[in-house]
Amino acid sequence: MTTRRADVVVVGGGVNGASIAMHLARMGAGHILLLEKGHLASGASGRSGAMVRQHYLHPILVRMAVEASQVFHNFADAVGGDARFVHTGRLLLFSERDADAARANVAMNVAEGANIRLIPLEEAAQLAPELSLEDVALAAYEPDAGHADPIATTYAFANRARDLGAEIATGCAVTGIATTGGRVTGVETEAGLVECDAVVAVTGPWVNQLAAPLGETLAVSPIRVQMVILRRPPSLDNLSTMIIDHTTNTYMRYSDGSTTLASSMDEADISEVVNPDAYGLNADHDFITRFWGRAGRRVPGFAAATPLGGYGSLYDLTPDGNPILDASPGVKGLYWAAGFSGHGFKLSPVVGRMMAELVLHGDATGHPIRAFRASRFAEGDPLDTEHPYTGTTHQ
Repeated sequence: MTTRRADVVVVGGGVNGASIAMHLARMGAGHILLLEKGHLASGASGRSGAMVRQHYLHPILVRMAVEASQVFHNFADAVGGDARFVHTGRLLLFSERDADAARANVAMNVAEGANIRLIPLEEAAQLAPELSLEDVALAAYEPDAGHADPIATTYAFANRARDLGAEIATGCAVTGIATTGGRVTGVETEAGLVECDAVVAVTGPWVNQLAAPLGETLAVSPIRVQMVILRRPPSLDNLSTMIIDHTTNTYMRYSDGSTTLASSMDEADISEVVNPDAYGLNADHDFITRFWGRAGRRVPGFAAATPLGGYGSLYDLTPDGNPILDASPGVKGLYWAAGFSGHGFKLSPVVGRMMAELVLHGDATGHPIRAFRASRFAEGDPLDTEHPYTGTTHQ
């Protein structure tokens, strides 16, 4: 590392850390240094499903997602570089148990500016003729949805940050946050102390490794999640629309010219607390066979798919499934951006702006960042949804 001094240090080189660094540099926050212990996107970001969508179950999240979607649709102009966004559309399927909640949520989403609508099942069959809809009671369609490349997106944010004068150092682990008199003075790294005036910790499932020595514990749990890779048969070559199947709490995302990613939204599958430094990187055999079967239930053609295995990833899960975006209550100049609960990628363009504004101005514009304060859980004021879907944590 060539520097021993920065104005703001961003800890964590995932998609949100890179976005925050870019926005800080764009806003003229001085010398910005991003530190990453591995390589960029080497944590949860690089293993993200990277879906881009607007449908959320809380109005604040809807508005943030609408803004973020606009960035992904205009990424070259808004950020620079190529996020490799693929526009696919997104079809949501509901059984009768969730039909009323879906109607209420779609109405709320539309009122908040999201491009989503309820559609007849006949239209759903036209959008994805490969589907079996016999047990589906209601469908909604989000035409602007798609997916991006999480690694390309992270590097695009980082490259733009560099263009704006930020410094990025990989292979440099932060081991602690230095304080004096209740304020940040720097970060301890494997290469020594870096002095600074502010620190933004964007370390996902590892956040409490930095918080605990300071006497703070964030309500964030490191959770292992799994993804299944299915080699599509030729009959499914044209199945590109994302399928969000709330009847089985399964989602399917077109991956490339030959494969589809399938995984779970079920709270039972998003509950395995792990050591983020030692978790199963490969999907379990029973998970692969179970979600191959679930995919085949909704898309019968997947019965002829070839499962190519799968992989494990990490969520930094909070009790309400929403992020913590906050200043430390006890250490001036320290900021937390963690607990994204599987939503971090799609919200990253907006989180970057909001956190940069919090650091520079003490608040964020456009969205009430106080709703994401770390203390909301102890205060009994989580970001709960009025109309949740049955059995799902990842909403």
